[in-house]
Amino acid sequence: MKSNLWSRIRAAGCCAAFSLVLFLGGCTSAASSTSTAPSSSSQALSEAPTSQVVPSGEDDTVPAPSIDATENGFNGLTDPTEAFSRGLGWGPGTAGTSLKQAAAAAAMMDWAEENGAADRSAGSLNDCLSGWFNSLDTSDQENFAEAWPLIETSAQRILEDPEAEAPVLEDAGVEEIPTCSKEDWDAFAGAMKAVVPAPQQ
Repeated sequence: MKSNLWSRIRAAGCCAAFSLVLFLGGCTSAASSTSTAPSSSSQALSEAPTSQVVPSGEDDTVPAPSIDATENGFNGLTDPTEAFSRGLGWGPGTAGTSLKQAAAAAAMMDWAEENGAADRSAGSLNDCLSGWFNSLDTSDQENFAEAWPLIETSAQRILEDPEAEAPVLEDAGVEEIPTCSKEDWDAFAGAMKAVVPAPQQ
């Protein structure tokens, strides 16, 4: 009877020990698989294609740097050299004077309109026109001083009756009748008079 009891106790102990071994083995296996999971995830992440990182601003539209209004030497106004060139190289008594003065007037009227002369300060116009005039050599300055009154007369005619002046402008090679306003011309002409000396008599 006593030996049977001990036999049962030993059997129960063996079962318990066996169960404990199985339990601990399962925990170890689970722990092992759990510990390797992050490394697998990390590996998967490291193997995933990386997105291309674009440095900030490379795809952005960068506006052109602002230009100082005085950089071009004409105080923010467009270079008048080409437009004003039609007022050089001729004067009173030159053959074809009426056509030359009409062409010069039209070019200067276009420049005055393009630059909104009426909306400019007298100082900015004066700086621009004097800069152009002072860049001329002495003979060109004298020549323009003689031609300027004729140019101004033609401009006044165009302002007063552009249709009547259309044939003259066409003969002078002007493709379109100037649309310069009286205000723009008056502002331009006033500044030019302050710059250009009276022609020598």
